[in-house]
Amino acid sequence: MADIRIIRGQRIVPDIEQALRFAGYGSKGEAWERAEGMCRDMAPLLRRSLQAKAALAFAGERLYVILTLGAAVSRQLDRYRDDGDDVGALLFDAMADTCLFALEQQVLQQLRLICRQKGCGIVCRHEPGSDLPLSVQADVIRETSAGRTVGVTVNASMALSPVKSMSLVFDLGDDPAVFQVNHDCTSCPKTDCTQRQAGTAQDQEVHITCPGGCRVHDYIQAQGTALALPCGGKGMCGKCRVRVVQGTLPVTPEDRRIFSDEQLAQGWRLACKAVTRDAVELVVPVQEQQGFSAVAADSTDQAAVVTEGHDYGLAVDIGTTTLAAALVDCTDGQILATATAVNSQRSFGADVISRIGAACHGKGKALQKAVRRDLTRLLKQLFQDHPGVAGHCHRMAIAANTTMLHLLMGWSCEGLGNWPFHPVSLGGGTYEVQAVLGRQGVLTDCTVTLLPGMSTYVGADITAGIWQCGLASSDEVSLFVDLGTNGEMVLGNKEQRFIASAPAGPALEGGKLTWGTGSVPGAICGVHIERGRAKVRTIDHGVPVGICGTGILEAMASLVREGLVDETGKLVEPYFHKGFPLASTLDYQRIILSQQDIREIQMAKSAIRAGIESLIERSGLSRQRIRQVWLAGGFGYYLDPQKAAVIGLLPPDLAERTTAVGNTSLKGAIGLLTGAVTLDTLQAIADGAEEIVLGNDEAFQRLYIDYLNF
Repeated sequence: MADIRIIRGQRIVPDIEQALRFAGYGSKGEAWERAEGMCRDMAPLLRRSLQAKAALAFAGERLYVILTLGAAVSRQLDRYRDDGDDVGALLFDAMADTCLFALEQQVLQQLRLICRQKGCGIVCRHEPGSDLPLSVQADVIRETSAGRTVGVTVNASMALSPVKSMSLVFDLGDDPAVFQVNHDCTSCPKTDCTQRQAGTAQDQEVHITCPGGCRVHDYIQAQGTALALPCGGKGMCGKCRVRVVQGTLPVTPEDRRIFSDEQLAQGWRLACKAVTRDAVELVVPVQEQQGFSAVAADSTDQAAVVTEGHDYGLAVDIGTTTLAAALVDCTDGQILATATAVNSQRSFGADVISRIGAACHGKGKALQKAVRRDLTRLLKQLFQDHPGVAGHCHRMAIAANTTMLHLLMGWSCEGLGNWPFHPVSLGGGTYEVQAVLGRQGVLTDCTVTLLPGMSTYVGADITAGIWQCGLASSDEVSLFVDLGTNGEMVLGNKEQRFIASAPAGPALEGGKLTWGTGSVPGAICGVHIERGRAKVRTIDHGVPVGICGTGILEAMASLVREGLVDETGKLVEPYFHKGFPLASTLDYQRIILSQQDIREIQMAKSAIRAGIESLIERSGLSRQRIRQVWLAGGFGYYLDPQKAAVIGLLPPDLAERTTAVGNTSLKGAIGLLTGAVTLDTLQAIADGAEEIVLGNDEAFQRLYIDYLNF
């Protein structure tokens, strides 16, 4: 039985200056002073909420530790978020983190005395979720009896409750003089951590000399260094910051809005708006790179391990906006790891039409290089935790729309942009990895199979979706819809299938909107409007940086429900001219939905709805026969069908029969690797579809006009 000790925190106070740096306030200025005042006002409330304590369990050769600030802190944090006070939530959260670290230091001090009394030392520190699997948190909870001793529990996803809790594991030794208990930032893989200590990988910088006469962001990206661009290059989010160390770079209005005078004097600029006159040496901070939230597979097998003699493969989905990949044990079907990333081709355009145009105007090689680089990084990320697998990985399966396949393979896009549309290939072939990814130094002895597509604008990603949802093997009629920049859809069953593509444009994924962004941390993903005031939810509970697809949908549904937008899409006064406010950014910029934004949303939702109705009408299949509607893709995965029906995106009579199925494109690629489906079966599915072209269809044009209104 474990030897359990309880330690209570004493006189813990928040470190306001440290909290402000955790929250992203880089230097003192007007914004810092405002935030500092808010922190001082909140500090007494935080101190009253603290119930800081820890449980230590000595069990054999290991010591398990759980620390918590208590449930009251978490409840107060939830109140800020429920009230829509995103900046208050951010600052309270950061101050709570400083208290949790202060508790950790108190515990470690007392731990040294306890270890001396027990005649043991500590030889190594481990952190679940970093250098140990996150599932170890369940062991910590069990060994410390945390639910009884300190009121901490863990759920099926291995998340601790209350949220302001942390777990640690130490290896014990025989020498009390050895006491290795401190976190080592230099060995920590979390290079984007806001609490990372100075002198570590946070301060690693990429030095780039940018020639004269070019856009800084484009040049940096072309050199293989990723920069966050959640606002789409509008100069609003401040994430793509770089620092001039040699030469001059003109200050833009966007720079003046984001940076203080002191920061401008230090050389900080926004890469998305900077254009060089002469050669400039720049520093790109590594910590400014930002992750992207996207749907990969449903789940990975936390217990999966690399098994000698097994074959492994890589499944990849290349979306217009995002990339997703999975490392798969082809022998037993287990998914060892998944990874997602932004498709950096977005710098050339948000939709396939823009990229086709770019490729046809001499940028095809740059587009190919961008996606190859993205995929190579994803593969390295997958192999990071399974280093021995790369040599046993001999197969890769890629699902993508037809345009993405052309850009990946370097095929001519001339036939994609002009009637009668003659793609070089619809996929279905197998190639050596070098022919697909180039000389990437990760995989050598590996073949790549491209899943087969059906037409120029209904690609292999939809073929995979048809198989995954069982549409091609069922007697019942189903409707499959993949919501993205193009709304691809399939109607039918095993006997007959009709396909179509509706040109929705990027608005529903945040493109072309004033504050539109992808699914990055801080993107508004939920909106509830009551009495003219918006309450928002953001991805990862971050401070708002923009609004993504589901947030757009929920905002529009609330505006319509509250009568703030009329049936024609016109905002009521006083919002018609200045836009409807949703939230504020870290520097108190208003995130709004403008009247022009709403027009873009109207056109996108109308194209999807008209496409669905046209497909039903042209197919000759009665809508009463439709038993199931499948929504695929990252946007569709989080979409509320009832709210989609409120704004007219989905037919109201089909909303109750609608199910989100996630990334069916990636699942199809996984199925090919594991033998759940054969290439011949996928090809038969692709060959058995009849395309209904909507571009010049009179019914589509008529319905498009009809469904513009809310």
